[in-house]
Amino acid sequence: MSQSVLILGGGVAGLTSALLLAEKGHAVRVLEQNSHLGGRLCHAPPPVLLDAHEATWSLINRLGQDAVTRRLRHTPLEFLQSTGARIQFLHLPLPSPLNTLLGTTLFQGLSMRDRWHLLSFLERTWEQDPPLPNDLDSRAADEWLTSIGQSEAARHGVWNSLARLLVGAALPESSAGLFMRTLRRCFLTGARATKLIVPPQGLDAFLLAPLKTELDRLNVQVTLNATVTQLRFSQHRVTEVELADRSTLTADWYLSALPPHRLTPLLPERVITHYAYFQQLSRLKEASWVAVRLHLDQPVKQTQLVLLEGKTFHWIIRHPDETRQEQTSVVWAQAVGESDLLPRAKEELVQRAVEDMAAAFPGATTPRILDGDVVRLASAMVASRPGAHQYRPIATSPFTNLLVAGAWTDTGWPANLESAILSGRRCAEALSASSLHQSS
Repeated sequence: MSQSVLILGGGVAGLTSALLLAEKGHAVRVLEQNSHLGGRLCHAPPPVLLDAHEATWSLINRLGQDAVTRRLRHTPLEFLQSTGARIQFLHLPLPSPLNTLLGTTLFQGLSMRDRWHLLSFLERTWEQDPPLPNDLDSRAADEWLTSIGQSEAARHGVWNSLARLLVGAALPESSAGLFMRTLRRCFLTGARATKLIVPPQGLDAFLLAPLKTELDRLNVQVTLNATVTQLRFSQHRVTEVELADRSTLTADWYLSALPPHRLTPLLPERVITHYAYFQQLSRLKEASWVAVRLHLDQPVKQTQLVLLEGKTFHWIIRHPDETRQEQTSVVWAQAVGESDLLPRAKEELVQRAVEDMAAAFPGATTPRILDGDVVRLASAMVASRPGAHQYRPIATSPFTNLLVAGAWTDTGWPANLESAILSGRRCAEALSASSLHQSS
């Protein structure tokens, strides 16, 4: 049975739900307070895609973007350590667990002692003897890695860089459980899982533009510059939403695809105080993200990804410039959880990015900077802190016609692109299942 659905928020989570629901024949309307769709991702760099990102690949294929990714080669994952050592993690096209065992054995970023301790832990994990501790979600990743025999050099030279890339936080601020699960999914589950692809386009061109085109084709109604000021409830249902101009909108279903700091102010005080589901949102902390984009007059043949330790930025991507079709390239230098970078002047951040780029991509000639941009987000993602898992809500709220989507919800992933897309899909599945049950 077709239902009317009002989606609050035009980020990738809300748009994913809108696409899947419209395909099933539901009447979907998206409200976005900004003048454009895409939310905080509209100016984001190319995504780092691993085979384990199943929901993301499903959306890419649905939008026909698989033709773009099929022609791309594997992007090597390189580490630039604080000592200046440059190490590459080998992608071995071997069956699991052979690829993991051999890849770990050959990885020069870890000492022989650290490799032996890691392999011993992996063997015990596969055999579940002893079983993994049940308190990993409340422990810091740094402390857990120490407990399995990883030295300080390994933690600072390799694991800290990976934690920032995979979960968006340094080891002391990362949940051990979340870090371990993400690491295992992305690198320890088979040869395909370690294959890494970075498209030579930002998220706006690669994902958001084809997504918006498909929503137009499905007649999804989009209202921009629409600020929701209140959700109204009656018993166990949402009855309407109020906008800034005092007008109201109603629907059969309501889906919030807003970040927690924007959802909470829309709720009546009685709803927040009565339901733990909403109370716990205040316990979620958000982390910052700063990125510098540099346009260079020097071409590159393939995309490169380098994790940095002891630098201003935590990882750096360099890819061919496919937008201008010139002998140029684009560099994205990114840092997560470094709030002290937010107030820095653009000129200083660009200069630091240039310095980190020179260390990551040493060459005989220094490329000329054609232009540079800075993107700053004080609340870019929910922080992956120890204990945060228990406060991330599931898609179905205590109200029968209200669903909650977003990278910050409980998807089992860090608050990344995969989590956002997966949350949108789960909301669409929950709504469709409920509608089917009601009609039967």
